[in-house]
Amino acid sequence: MYDFITDLFNIDKNLIQFFDIKSSPDLTQLFITLKPTNPPCSYCSGISHSNGYHRPKYINHPKLTDRKCVIVFKNNRYQCNECLRTFSGKNPFTFSTFKNSYLALNNIMKSLSNLNYTYSMVAQLNHISITQVQRYFDSFVNIPRIHLPESIGIDEIHSKMANRRDSAYLCIMVDNVNRSLFEILPSRSKAELKRYFDKIPLAERNNVKYVTIDMWLPYKDIAATYLRNAIIAVDPFHVVKHLMDCFTRIRLNILYQVEYNSNSYYLLKTWKDLIEKDVYLDNKPLYNKRFNRKLNKRDLLDMILDISENLALAYRLKEMYLLFNQKATEENCEQWFNSIYEAFIEAQIPEYHEFIILLNNWKIEILNSFKKPFDNRKLSNSLSENINGQIRTYLAVSNGVTNFTRFRKRCLLALNKKVFYSINDHLKSDKNSKKNHLL
Repeated sequence: MYDFITDLFNIDKNLIQFFDIKSSPDLTQLFITLKPTNPPCSYCSGISHSNGYHRPKYINHPKLTDRKCVIVFKNNRYQCNECLRTFSGKNPFTFSTFKNSYLALNNIMKSLSNLNYTYSMVAQLNHISITQVQRYFDSFVNIPRIHLPESIGIDEIHSKMANRRDSAYLCIMVDNVNRSLFEILPSRSKAELKRYFDKIPLAERNNVKYVTIDMWLPYKDIAATYLRNAIIAVDPFHVVKHLMDCFTRIRLNILYQVEYNSNSYYLLKTWKDLIEKDVYLDNKPLYNKRFNRKLNKRDLLDMILDISENLALAYRLKEMYLLFNQKATEENCEQWFNSIYEAFIEAQIPEYHEFIILLNNWKIEILNSFKKPFDNRKLSNSLSENINGQIRTYLAVSNGVTNFTRFRKRCLLALNKKVFYSINDHLKSDKNSKKNHLL
């Protein structure tokens, strides 16, 4: 039994004077009394003697998973032989004013380090209130300013917590080298970014070598102003997405012009993935009821492109850029880019006008994305998108989060391995931090 007690409470079995268990379907009570140790007086360090017991203290100890577990601890009282003051012995299970054991506190913080757990889930698992879980989190997690990494990825996420006087989006910053989140700002606005970087020493800002962004102009302006030694690269995914949006508009414009339920309408509506997605075309021919013959996907693609010369030209231009995005290198990307840019201009397709402007305005940043300074990977915002996905999932399962300070700390604790929690007996609350943030 004593080996079990030692494992359960992490206490030397020789210190236990009395132990008993009372269990019911919903509650297990562990009655414990320790042997007197006659410690030095906590007031004058004089010699003390045992002076009975303090009234039992009930300490939540969630060691059992199927029911609530409580330690009923009868602490020793001592009296000093010199100053005659009385004091309690050391409580080995928790801080003197706490009602949850060290194990409970550690379990709570470990769970909060995982964004898959909501505060209500953690509270239920540890048999305490949601408010108490949040208070422990506010008290045990303090985020110092993390130094700027060598390669920064900047992205945003839509949230009601954003400072709507500036923007409806929060700004997410990641360390592309160490693959971690390092900062969340309450707005992606230029003013908020300026406030953030103004507080960072120039020497630290000059150490940043690369910045990856989407095509939000304030990101580019701020990086050029404050991170002057950094190479700015646009995320290739966002460029391709813009291209695909333009191409989809071309397909839809032609779809709306052809006769409803015609062969052309059928092809553009049913087989749109053949021209908009990466599909294996040389499959085994299958019987098509519409055309009463066997066709493979390449046959269907050719039929789609025969509908409109404008669509066929747009398709070839789209495929040219996708091949460039996939195969170009840092050495040949500029010449390849220039030839594609000229081809888009010569085609004079109205739906591609916005994409041509994008290519012209962001040429340098697009070409910079072909650099591979780390692990033979192109510069991109793939890590930012991955972390944004985890944060969006957390916001969804949490049924909305309103406290920005607590949200920021939670995300950094979960998504940065260099951020830790520290259990202590000084409790505080970030409950009103949202109001302070909006002032």
